[in-house]
Amino acid sequence: MPDWKQVVRERMGQTHLPADTQEDVIAELALHLEEFSDHARASGLTASAATALALQEVQNWSALSAQISRARSEEKTMNHRTKSLWIPALASTLGASLTQATMQWMGVRPHLVWTGPVAMSFYWPWLATLPVFGALGAYLSRRAGGPVRSRLLACLAPVLWLFVLTLLTEPIELASRGFSHLPYYCYGMTNWVVIPGMLLLLGALPFLRESLQQHETAK
Repeated sequence: MPDWKQVVRERMGQTHLPADTQEDVIAELALHLEEFSDHARASGLTASAATALALQEVQNWSALSAQISRARSEEKTMNHRTKSLWIPALASTLGASLTQATMQWMGVRPHLVWTGPVAMSFYWPWLATLPVFGALGAYLSRRAGGPVRSRLLACLAPVLWLFVLTLLTEPIELASRGFSHLPYYCYGMTNWVVIPGMLLLLGALPFLRESLQQHETAK
């Protein structure tokens, strides 16, 4: 019986993977080839014939090595993005959304501020909580090793979805109602995107500033 781990290690060569990951890959492939060889021997083949048949399972070891390296690298990138962006963004968005929904359920009414023909509505208690959720998103992203860009996206996530939705739908509104609708659009963006976004960013600032300080220290 060959040492399948050693067989795989010799044939794969340099995979450009971390040592622990490389050993995991080698162990998985070795186990697969060993099981294939055992099955072939159980079918009546000699040990040498079973070994040769098992080795034929892999036609190009260099190509397999490169493919595994690429797949592991992509997996690592996706895992990092999930931890440093998507999970923090989801946390800040859920926090802000659930807080607003709870306040509305409790009967909190917006304060209306008339600016000409348009009224801007402010949920003051909800707006006061936004720095907390901005800080939460940026903190979780920083803790996961996210760069400044990921921290910004995570902290602003509660308003980014509305901003994107407005950009997609507003041209249709302008086309149907004419440019007389443009002031309402500007007030709405200010009311629900710009002001909440500034408050979210305010909470995230300490976690962004620390990154800048570390960068200056590294210089």
